[in-house]
Amino acid sequence: MTPLIKSIIFVFIVSTVTLSYAETPEQKALDAVQKNYEKVLTFEADFTQSSYVKMMNKTQHSNGSVLIKKPGKMKWTYGAPDTQILISNGKTLWLYASDEEQVTKVPIESIYSSNTPALFLAGKGKLTKSFNVESVNLDKNPISITLIPKEEDQALTRLQLFANKKNYQITGSTVYDKLGNKTEIQFSKIKTNQNIPEETFQFQVPPNVEVLDYTKHP
Repeated sequence: MTPLIKSIIFVFIVSTVTLSYAETPEQKALDAVQKNYEKVLTFEADFTQSSYVKMMNKTQHSNGSVLIKKPGKMKWTYGAPDTQILISNGKTLWLYASDEEQVTKVPIESIYSSNTPALFLAGKGKLTKSFNVESVNLDKNPISITLIPKEEDQALTRLQLFANKKNYQITGSTVYDKLGNKTEIQFSKIKTNQNIPEETFQFQVPPNVEVLDYTKHP
């Protein structure tokens, strides 16, 4: 899985936050985030991303736009300096790197495996099966929810989700992995439940571009 795919698949995974402790302000906030998430069928936004790579001791910055349509359809467009497009139609995922004149094509099931939060993006899993809710911080806006994976063999060690304190719309996330890397994504100009044509999520391979097709079986 490419770093780009890893960096974006942890978004919008709060689909079934259900904890067993008594009703508290934190629990009410979790419930509100879940309720808002369930109402959002399409999502459009601009985003900024900061990726800290520990091995290089360097932070890479990028920005772009995203379109998401449940379940599992998405289009991420990354601008300069690393122009890339990632599109999923719910069955196949394409990653197009224009500078390299190359497209990588993979089946969705290779991304939405049982041990990755990616499956929540497609609405195919339950958050509490893979994560424990460590804390909910209501002191600031946006509020933050810190999640810890239950399985020790997962790549990530911690996931933070951020939501607007007024309407509980998810506004960003931070992912920490076992290598000490950290990826932050923040959304702006958010629009929800707008009409997004189906053809948005169909990728047309440009001419003279190499295709690495991993959807074919021997």
